Amino acid sequence: MLANTQQLSGFTGSRDTLTAMVRAAQGPGGEKSLVVRNATEQALGKVFPKDYLGEILASCYWAWQRVLYVNDPMHVEMVKTPERLVEEIRQRGHARGDCDDIACLIGTMCLQCGRDAQFVVAGFGQPGHFSHVFCRVKEPKSGAWIVCDPVAGFDGRTMLNRVKTYQIWSLDEMPEAGPILEK
Repeated sequence: MLANTQQLSGFTGSRDTLTAMVRAAQGPGGEKSLVVRNATEQALGKVFPKDYLGEILASCYWAWQRVLYVNDPMHVEMVKTPERLVEEIRQRGHARGDCDDIACLIGTMCLQCGRDAQFVVAGFGQPGHFSHVFCRVKEPKSGAWIVCDPVAGFDGRTMLNRVKTYQIWSLDEMPEAGPILEK
């Protein structure tokens, strides 16, 4: 049986979506899930201990190879728990999800590796109008934030250069706190 998918009635804005994402990452179908932990350990494969950058990149690559992008329905915002995505992958060999689902899975896998992860909701037009979300993860040895965005593909730099407005949401904070940084 597949874990729950949170369905938000209509699209009420990025704040509701990001709140649902943080809850999903922190909840029983996220960081606390043994199903997701098993997938995380599988993703790490033979990454050497203390190779933190390798852990981050392996988690991102694992999701990239297994979660195929698909838009949400036109008038419904859906947020799948990371556990739901992993169960779909186990059943079919792949899952389908949009940018929030993929970011949530990668962020959760990195939390399970002990990394500091954040969601970045980005807009490419007017300030405050957001259309994409991705995960970034802090590599503890260098302090660098690594952008993990399989939706942008190999051209992540071009996507980042097009960002006009953004908010950063911590996966360590309660979602009601809202974004920790906004531009």
